[in-house]
Amino acid sequence: MTRWKRILCAALCLCVLCGIAVAGASAAAALPIKFSTEGKVYQYAISKKDPDTVTYGANSPADAAGSGSAALSGGGISVSLDTGKNKYFKLCYKEIPVTVTVPANTTYTITFDFALNGTYTRSSARAEAKASFQVVYLGDVSAANKTTVFYPYIPDRNTIKTTIGGSDANTNIVQKMMGKDGSTTTTVSLSATKSFDFVNTTGSAKNITKYFGVWIAGSFGKTYSNQAKATCTVTPASVTYPVTFNPNGGTVGTKSKNVTIGSTYGTLPTPTRTGYSFDGWYTKETDGTKVTETTTVGANPPTTLYAHWIAKKYLVIFDANGGRINTASGQVKTKTDTVTYGSKYNSLPTPTRTGGYNFDGWYTDQTNGTKVTSATTVTTTKDHILYAHWHLTPAQAPYDVELTVNPTTGVYGERIFHRVSAGSNTAHTTETTWYACDENGDNGIPITDENGDPTYPKTPTAGVHYYYVLVTATRKDNGLQASTKSNVVCVTVTKATPTITTKPTAAELDLVKGNTLAASALTGGTAKNNKARPSVTVAGHFVWKDATVKPSRNGGYYAVVFQPDDTQNYEPTETTVYVNVTCSHRFGDWNAGRRTCAVCGEVETRTNTVTITWGELAYTYTDGAWNPATHDYDIGGGWAPNRKNGDVITVQNEGASEVRVKFQYTRTDTAIGGSFADSDGDTVSLIALPISRTKTVRLCLTGRPDKTLNNTKIGSVTVRLEGGY
Repeated sequence: MTRWKRILCAALCLCVLCGIAVAGASAAAALPIKFSTEGKVYQYAISKKDPDTVTYGANSPADAAGSGSAALSGGGISVSLDTGKNKYFKLCYKEIPVTVTVPANTTYTITFDFALNGTYTRSSARAEAKASFQVVYLGDVSAANKTTVFYPYIPDRNTIKTTIGGSDANTNIVQKMMGKDGSTTTTVSLSATKSFDFVNTTGSAKNITKYFGVWIAGSFGKTYSNQAKATCTVTPASVTYPVTFNPNGGTVGTKSKNVTIGSTYGTLPTPTRTGYSFDGWYTKETDGTKVTETTTVGANPPTTLYAHWIAKKYLVIFDANGGRINTASGQVKTKTDTVTYGSKYNSLPTPTRTGGYNFDGWYTDQTNGTKVTSATTVTTTKDHILYAHWHLTPAQAPYDVELTVNPTTGVYGERIFHRVSAGSNTAHTTETTWYACDENGDNGIPITDENGDPTYPKTPTAGVHYYYVLVTATRKDNGLQASTKSNVVCVTVTKATPTITTKPTAAELDLVKGNTLAASALTGGTAKNNKARPSVTVAGHFVWKDATVKPSRNGGYYAVVFQPDDTQNYEPTETTVYVNVTCSHRFGDWNAGRRTCAVCGEVETRTNTVTITWGELAYTYTDGAWNPATHDYDIGGGWAPNRKNGDVITVQNEGASEVRVKFQYTRTDTAIGGSFADSDGDTVSLIALPISRTKTVRLCLTGRPDKTLNNTKIGSVTVRLEGGY
């Protein structure tokens, strides 16, 4: 430093004076705010010019004194600055740090009252020197050595402007500029009320500091000296912050509100919660201090208020739902008790019910619903009913079930005896059902009689059988059943051989119809199963053991087999039956009055035998064409047979002698006559018929019917055989 500058600094120490002023105590002394009184006052002086910029502390004399700040007893701070009286450009600056303890995750909004009072004095009323008084908000960063002050009287600047680290930090709170006004002393009296937010976003309480600055400056006096003096008082007017309302299990419309430390909380919201009555706002989730609308917000207030609740009580009715509940006064259908919302139901009655029921528990609905136990939390917000649910007491299955049969091996028809043993509770009845199954006791099929009713195998069919029984116990009070399956038993049955008690009868054998036993039908006969008690007739039929056998002409005894219809359970059996043999003959043609049976050879003879073969003898009459000469129908009319050769009668002599055959027509309708003609057309009534000869005649009708005929008998024909010539 040059000697001139050292002298300048010494002069500055003499001409720039700063003092400490004490303001009255603030009513907000209990607020969590600390104003720092430490730190140097920044002073700057330069002769012969007004500087463009001044950097904090860059040219500050090391021995600057007589300036500073003091804490106020009521809270706040007072800063007094004095530039001293001389011709130099003078700047005097003091930074005011304010530290606030802010709870976790909270924003304090603090309102400050600022008052700046002072004077600017010139040596002469003609002096042209000017001055600036100013209080500014610097923000969250201290000025330190990073603050640049721009002097206001450089062109285009009308106030002191500050930057910190190159960023604009100039926020005027109060400001006054003055120039030549024709007086030697100008009074400064400035005040303002401003609010600032101190924000803590961390999870714990935190000290947050913000910075304010006070400047006074006098410009270079070319002729006359000047002096600026000022006192700045900063006091906290109020501290507000948002208090959060935690409904603590309920709901609340107002989530938060701003309250002021030192004032009452004012109107508080009323939360709601299902099943609870609101008991007020408290400083802790449980316990804590109750806060009302008239409670004063303290210096270290809670940032969250918690709703406290009182659980409501409700009436619960226990409906035994068909059962009974034991009480001191006897058994009742319903019982009443009181429960607390959000608490356990705790002790619940245990009802009873006759008729074979077991208690299942208490439910919210008579038939369905949700089960409620002593550990269930009460969630119903009204008086309510709990219903007993029941289930039928299950049956007790039979025990020690054992099946035995006797005999285990037999013949079909023999009676099978058995024994079933089982133990059962006296509250039950028991019944037994038989099942046919496989050897492992699987695939059981119930055994029933012809009516479909359960039965047991009295006479099992032939074969190997497996059985078990199912013993079912039925409760007498509610009808529920439980069953136990027995052991599996094996019964082996062989086929029975029937006893023939009555032999069948063989039909007479006609050799013409057949010459083997197959032509003789067997009828009747009886076979019985004597193993059955009583014996039973066995259905079946008798057949020839060998139906191809040709019995002798004189008959005899031959083997017969009884074939039972039930071949599964019976074997066939044999006997013998007598057969009578005859022949109805099958003769050849007559030859000379003799013929021979082609079956047995028997010869038959006879004297006269004539075979007569008749035509249909059905006729239709037509009148024919009209003859005008005779006035009659005589052309193409008359009787004609309905079928070809229907008017023919054939006679054949099959005897041993010549015979005569006589033909006669007898009228039924007198208007119609008849005659016979031979094959030559000659009318005949008697013909000779030699041995083995055949002759034919025709019936010829005459006459005209006198009425309409339809399928009417008009006459009859008689053929007589007479001796030979």
